[in-house]
Amino acid sequence: MEIADIIKGVRWCIDEEATNSTSFNSASDDVPLMDNIIKDKIKDALRWVCLYAPADLLGGSDEEETSGGTTAPVDTGIMVDVDLYNQEGQTAKIATITGQTAGRFNVDGNFIKLARVRVDGWHRAVRVPITEDSDEYLQLYDENGATATADRPQAALIEKSVRQIEVWPWTSTQHVNYTYVASVEPKGINGTGAQAETVVAYALPPRVRTSFIYYLAYLLCSAYGDPRAERMLDIAKQNLGK
Repeated sequence: MEIADIIKGVRWCIDEEATNSTSFNSASDDVPLMDNIIKDKIKDALRWVCLYAPADLLGGSDEEETSGGTTAPVDTGIMVDVDLYNQEGQTAKIATITGQTAGRFNVDGNFIKLARVRVDGWHRAVRVPITEDSDEYLQLYDENGATATADRPQAALIEKSVRQIEVWPWTSTQHVNYTYVASVEPKGINGTGAQAETVVAYALPPRVRTSFIYYLAYLLCSAYGDPRAERMLDIAKQNLGK
């Protein structure tokens, strides 16, 4: 989404699409100042979307680029796919949980939340991990048959200084494939416009664009102390299903 379109979208949200007047500053609207506030808050709005949008809304990209005659979507960097496997002769990426058919691995520092995890041999993926203080986690150690199986796999999120994910069941011969939502900076895309000027755009997940724009409008209204801020935030949340 081009920066000019982002700015236009935010101004339309607050009915300030005109470039020569605004209710914020009466007849003395400083258009460059307002536009700079919007541009400065883009990364904050994107982080908010990454934190609170359901993972199934964060896939895809609204920008494309052409290379070698082939056009493909620009990776937003928000959804990260990882394949883990303990290869022979290399440092193990997954540690066996002592006495259990299960494994534990560290997640990357930019990890925000899990989107999905699957182990070779599981009959389904897990999208919502359990916590280590839950009854479900306690049952994983149940010797009477309540532990996880390929039909009923489980993943647990372990909150530590270096966050970890446990997968049940797992053995050292199995791959672990997981996807997580990452904390990222907006990825700028430079292109050449019709008049040979440089056009800057950001790759965004299409299904959260409306929430992204309205959250930017919320941040803008907040910066000006405008009472419409809470309404902008409500609309942003509603578009995420909150």
